[in-house]
Amino acid sequence: MKRLGYALLLCLLLLVGGRAHAQSCTATASPVSFGNVSPITGASVAATGTVGITCTWPAVTLTPFVQVCLNLSVASPRFMSDGSNTMQYDLYQDNAHSLAWGSVSNGTTPISAQLGKPALGTSASTTVTYYGLIAANQPTVPSVNNGSTVYSQSFSGSQVSLNYGFYTLVAPSCASLTTSNGSFPFTASATVVNNCLISASDVSFGTAGVLRSSLTATGSISATCTNGDAFRISLNSGSSGNVAARALQRQGGGGAVNYQLYTDSARSIPWGDGTAGTSMVTGTGSGNAQAISVYGMVPAQATPAPGNYSDTITATIVF
Repeated sequence: MKRLGYALLLCLLLLVGGRAHAQSCTATASPVSFGNVSPITGASVAATGTVGITCTWPAVTLTPFVQVCLNLSVASPRFMSDGSNTMQYDLYQDNAHSLAWGSVSNGTTPISAQLGKPALGTSASTTVTYYGLIAANQPTVPSVNNGSTVYSQSFSGSQVSLNYGFYTLVAPSCASLTTSNGSFPFTASATVVNNCLISASDVSFGTAGVLRSSLTATGSISATCTNGDAFRISLNSGSSGNVAARALQRQGGGGAVNYQLYTDSARSIPWGDGTAGTSMVTGTGSGNAQAISVYGMVPAQATPAPGNYSDTITATIVF
């Protein structure tokens, strides 16, 4: 009988030891990448990331549930950066981008999740999604060295705190779970790309009876390019096929009027594609629209048949 009693006591001690095994959770976050971003469009840009959570229990436990709180303590709004250059964005708990991802350490709301021990097994996992949004209307965010530029922000250490509490019936609040049980580092990033938008207004020489003296007129090209992005604008030859000798064609045929477009108000530098003695206009983007004047002149010449004369020029911006 004594031997049986010792065997039973040993069995009970082993069971008690099993209950003392630690319960724990881990979290792993994916990066959030906004991909290529063109600030000059003025549009917001959205992206998502995920955090995977896994919690483990001993085989026998009195606390089969766990409240997990994912704390992000960096103040909102957040900023991705490249050196001293920054771009505003934020991280949210919801797809509507209405509830920022926060932390109990600064009185804001962390992301929370609840897991339960499975009937068969000792671990449970879940994945939560977090939502990123680059703020709209940041046209002057620059690129560097005329190339695509990566902006980023990294979160690590105490900035990303994993807090949790195991429970039986009533879940503890995240506000009550102030002890960090780990972290889940990740990075937010976006690539600012060089981009340009271009539009133009007409160059109208008005109405003339005879062409005994020259006519002048001015139009405009609007160029909006990424801040820091070098660009150049060329003008093609139009209907004449020759950038050095442009011609307005009579609608319906039967005549032409010679003219030229220039880069300067003195009308001394023909604006073309860089061939046949013409030049192109160069500049550097600011992120905002830049107005570039187009100077036109019809020189004195023999007056052709009456009619409406026009030409169509294509402006091309290279960046």
